[in-house]
Amino acid sequence: MVVINGEKFYDKPGSCGSCPFFNSGSTHLCPSSSGVCMLFGENHKSYINPPRRCQKLFNKAFRFPEGTELCIVAGEK
Repeated sequence: MVVINGEKFYDKPGSCGSCPFFNSGSTHLCPSSSGVCMLFGENHKSYINPPRRCQKLFNKAFRFPEGTELCIVAGEK
């Protein structure tokens, strides 16, 4: 388990809908539901693969030892 910004990850998410940062606003997820990524503030469909930057983030996070707590900070442009 890895903790990223206070959210527990037991495994790498296979879709945006299975990511703890994804909020669809409903209690029932259907394939056409969309929501917002709370980490990056973007709208996504729940069934899409995680964006490349998220995949890179999860790959790096799961290389750390079990129980590691990480804090992701957005940089300013």
